[in-house]
Amino acid sequence: MRFQVAVSAALIVGAFAAADAQCSPAVKTLIGAQKFDDARSEVQALLKTNASDDAALHCMGRVYMAMDKSGDAAEWFERAVKANDKSSEHHLWLANAIGDQAEHANKLKLPFMARRIKSEFERASQLDPTSIDARHGLIQFYSQAPGVMGGSMDKAKEQAIEIQKLNAMRGHFEMASLLERDKDVAGAEREYTAALVAAPDSNAAYNNLATFYRRQKRHADAVSTYERLLKVKPDAINAHLNIGITIVQSGQDLDRGERELKQWIDQPPKDAPSQNISVAHYFLGVAYERQSKKDAAKAEYQTAIAANPKNEDAKKALSALK
Repeated sequence: MRFQVAVSAALIVGAFAAADAQCSPAVKTLIGAQKFDDARSEVQALLKTNASDDAALHCMGRVYMAMDKSGDAAEWFERAVKANDKSSEHHLWLANAIGDQAEHANKLKLPFMARRIKSEFERASQLDPTSIDARHGLIQFYSQAPGVMGGSMDKAKEQAIEIQKLNAMRGHFEMASLLERDKDVAGAEREYTAALVAAPDSNAAYNNLATFYRRQKRHADAVSTYERLLKVKPDAINAHLNIGITIVQSGQDLDRGERELKQWIDQPPKDAPSQNISVAHYFLGVAYERQSKKDAAKAEYQTAIAANPKNEDAKKALSALK
């Protein structure tokens, strides 16, 4: 089970988001660049000045979360909570870290960890009733935990309704996700559509609806939704990438899929993360391979791996070509 605050369901997920306000701009930059040793050194310098600086303690936890070391992160968030029990963010991220640990924990420890996760998310929500992330954490917990550990889809949906009062788009997203999990596809589509109505200028609203269509193998509807986004926001460059990927996945109109991918690759956003660049080259390689252009496909797979050595899909595709 994983209860950590989830990222947007958009097709292309960016790099690890910069750490929150608990971290200085310098540390945020280092975390984003994955220069974790330097980031820790910056935070340690602050702690030498004040060992009880709860913001610095929290920031160190975020560094370890970025390193996928949730056990170490939890210890730092625990220290931040002890230094300042009134911070919603401290409790929220302590719950996140324990949730990560629960994913690989011994089954005998899960009931205890589940109670702790629930308690921390509840505390975060109590301290800041307007915290959408805290309520989202509760949704993750209630919807994933078994009933004997406190799980409840009804309670999860109650939190989604509360989020809707704070942010209509986010509330509809949450309810849509829960309904989709319940196999209520029609209900989920209504919620994703309602989110778009609530926030017609939001890229996320279009992206989430399109991603829902992709999960349902409704590729034409997904492409149409991305095209609607481009009409509203012609500078939404990532829509071209998403259109290209969707078309290649559908196996139809590969020429257009190739054009859309190349358009994005030739002029990517200035802040495009390496993961997105890797994904773009991978799917261009898939398009070439399906057109029997094996040499071109091989070159794209190699470029994808160079951009992101962790791209396992590109590695498998390259290996299969040999």
